[in-house]
Formats: sequence, C-alpha cells, structure tokens
Amino acid sequence: MEDPRITHARKLFAAWSSGDADAPAPLLSSDAVLYDIVGGTKHGWPEIRAFFAEGLVAWPDLVLEPEMFWTNDEGVALSWTMSATVPDDRFGERHRGKRWRSEGMTYLVFRDGLVVHEVDYHHGGNVVRSLEEAG
Repeated sequence: MEDPRITHARKLFAAWSSGDADAPAPLLSSDAVLYDIVGGTKHGWPEIRAFFAEGLVAWPDLVLEPEMFWTNDEGVALSWTMSATVPDDRFGERHRGKRWRSEGMTYLVFRDGLVVHEVDYHHGGNVVRSLEEAG
C-alpha cells in the first residue's frame, strides 16, 4: 500500500499540471509556504496561486511528472520532470512549438493531511539548455 502522503503528492502534481490555477488549493493549507529556488518564497494560497497563474500564462501546457519518492516522519521528497511547449519566439523563432524539459526535486511538509511547505529545486537555465540540445 502506498504511503498516503505519496498519493497526496501525486494529486498535487496532477493539480500543478492541470492548467487550472485553482486546482492545487484543496491540497495545500491556506497558510502554506512555497519556496521555489527560481521564483522565490510565496506565503499563503493567494500568493502561491498568483505565482502559479503567472506561470500558466507563460506555459499553458505545463506538466510536472513525479518520478521517485522518499519519505520521512515530516514529509515526502520527490524527483520530477517539468515540461512545456514554447508558445512564441521568446527563445527565438526556431524554438517556437518545441517542447522543453527540466528535472527537479521537491520536498513537501505535511500538517493535518495538507501540504504546509513546498520547497522546489531546479535550474532555470535548463529550459534553454533542453531546447538547444533538442536542436
């Protein structure tokens, strides 16, 4: 049987991948803190939602696919792959329509069955590198 926190993490990443800026809300505490190494710290659902909604404008088909999970008494760590399609010429005309991918890791802390702290580690330069490697 899968640890319920891993099941919750899978649901959260499905919500982040849904294209719906409100989808993660039921999985996070209202006072959750999101720390993204590239985007900074967001306190509470309104700030987290605004950050996520802004990301969906840039990357409307964003997908975050969990891969491996590790647990301890406090929470769940997971590795993942993030990908999206370049909708415009922001990286040059030759990359429009290409799909980029970037790997990362997340640590989730739980309280009363909800995520209260999410820490995301990834490299912002991986988007361009992924596009360049793809040609």
